[in-house]
Amino acid sequence: METILPDIPFQNTTVGEEIPCYEIEAFSKHEVNRNHFNERGDTKVTHLVMHYTVCEFLSTMKLFTEDKPDGRVSAHYVITEAEQNVPGGVLFRVVPEDKCAWHAGTSFWRGSRNLNNMSIGIENVNKGFHDKDDDGRSRTWYPFDSAQIDTLGRLSRDIVQRHQIQPFNIVGHADIAPYRKEDPGILFPWDTLYHNYGVGAWLDQDERTPSAIAQKYNPREPLPSSTSEAFFLTSLKEYGYEVEDTRSVQSNNNVVLAFKAHFSHNQKPAGEYNATLDDQAMFWAWGLSAKYKAS
Repeated sequence: METILPDIPFQNTTVGEEIPCYEIEAFSKHEVNRNHFNERGDTKVTHLVMHYTVCEFLSTMKLFTEDKPDGRVSAHYVITEAEQNVPGGVLFRVVPEDKCAWHAGTSFWRGSRNLNNMSIGIENVNKGFHDKDDDGRSRTWYPFDSAQIDTLGRLSRDIVQRHQIQPFNIVGHADIAPYRKEDPGILFPWDTLYHNYGVGAWLDQDERTPSAIAQKYNPREPLPSSTSEAFFLTSLKEYGYEVEDTRSVQSNNNVVLAFKAHFSHNQKPAGEYNATLDDQAMFWAWGLSAKYKAS
């Protein structure tokens, strides 16, 4: 790693329960603008935000440590994918957890805005997607590295346990900023994080019927027998998304896409992954809003 990052000082350390990690050392006062963070103060960490980088590892690290007076960005952690000279699943801490990294930007979740100061951000090196034609009809998403997923799962579980982060506050960048961002994308392993590492919100197989949701979680009202835009959007709003107009799916296209990518259509990038309301999205929005009721 020393030869890959010759201009970025770092040291070996561990995170939480002995997760191996390389930590970027704070830059000197002569390069103060390379420290892309500010003080968090006494604000409690209540959210964990997942990202992908859309560029390879070296470009990510240069971006997060470049010396410039403004427009700086960062995340607390970066996890590699396998690429030339870089193995997958290597963890870097770019910003200490007690500092505020600049990864969420203009954002909203469950009544809170601008989540940087109350969150930890994890960047997963991943190219995101590419479009084969100009109108985006043949979009191909890049899968996540298996070693990367394991490191992500262990790191996320440790962060969640130490900060006591609620499952519904473990979100993707697209969930909290749907009109600006699409990461971490439809192939992000939310199901794996939930089942293998106990991280995040999800519906188990035995919860995926209206009767199961009704018996276990006492929803505010029954699931309609047919699709209802108002009901669906109200459920999304109750779960945590910023929905200003609960009458029209069309006016909330990006919110619907973010929700589908995270939940109802995760791992299903073809076919029904669009902003059209369908039965599956209706059920998941209703079920999640019942299971994870807003306090």
